[in-house]
Amino acid sequence: MRAPAALVALLALAACAPAPRAPLTSLSALGSDEVVVVGKVELVPALRKGEQKIRGMVVGNFENTVYLMMDEKLRPLPQDPRIADYAGRIEARFGSTFFVRSKAAPSYILGGILFLEIGGQSQEKIYFPGGFQVAAKPGDRAVYVGTLRYQRDEFFEFQRITVVDEYKEASAEFQARFGSGQALRKALMVRVKQ
Repeated sequence: MRAPAALVALLALAACAPAPRAPLTSLSALGSDEVVVVGKVELVPALRKGEQKIRGMVVGNFENTVYLMMDEKLRPLPQDPRIADYAGRIEARFGSTFFVRSKAAPSYILGGILFLEIGGQSQEKIYFPGGFQVAAKPGDRAVYVGTLRYQRDEFFEFQRITVVDEYKEASAEFQARFGSGQALRKALMVRVKQ
């Protein structure tokens, strides 16, 4: 009995894909050329119960999570990303603030992938538009990039994509996590032309 191609691809991704950007719990763990990137991704309306189907023994964090593909250069994300395209991704749980380690230099969100169905005989993915610059720079220790809000219809067509400034709330979470007195520079991501 042969494994379905989708299952083989997922196993290869889980086994071979480079690690995502690491969540950070202490600023002292940052290297001199690194920064913690703080932000959030929202899906409006949120995933409904049963809309995402994850079955069987699946390795990885897929539930209610979008994989934001990032790179140091702005480029189109291939329709069927290669394993290398997953390098440096942010695994962003919808509605939760992420705190991830990154180089203290500009980078780009190329797009995102949400796995709607995994396991069984099929795999279904939704592709999220990208083209956003993260304006970290040398000397930054922490940068807030905003909430990337994707509004969709019932067919998962994106109607509107906005960057929302929730700095006050993110700053409070940042202070609670890393201690008061730590600077969090606001540098909201911006859409750039590809």
